[in-house]
Amino acid sequence: MNIFIFMENNYIYFTVTLNGYIFALNLNKLSMNELNRIKVVLVEHKRTGKWLADQLGVSVTTTSRWCSNAAQPDLSTLVKIASLLDVDVKDLINSTKL
Repeated sequence: MNIFIFMENNYIYFTVTLNGYIFALNLNKLSMNELNRIKVVLVEHKRTGKWLADQLGVSVTTTSRWCSNAAQPDLSTLVKIASLLDVDVKDLINSTKL
């Protein structure tokens, strides 16, 4: 078994080679996984990413990236989203405690 951790194009990878098979994990994706609950809260309030984009004056692509956790809104935008959905900001963020 061989274990490697390396950086390429500003991404950190963890790979394990075992019996000729290579298993790789992009650690950057892992750390960004589901930081926010915007998509869940939108669904709970029967709203769409397009509605949110219109309310905030941003592109649908931007809200789509937030909803998929590919990107995160800044804190002031998160507060605006909470206000629009009439929820606490904490409801838009996943807990870091297990």
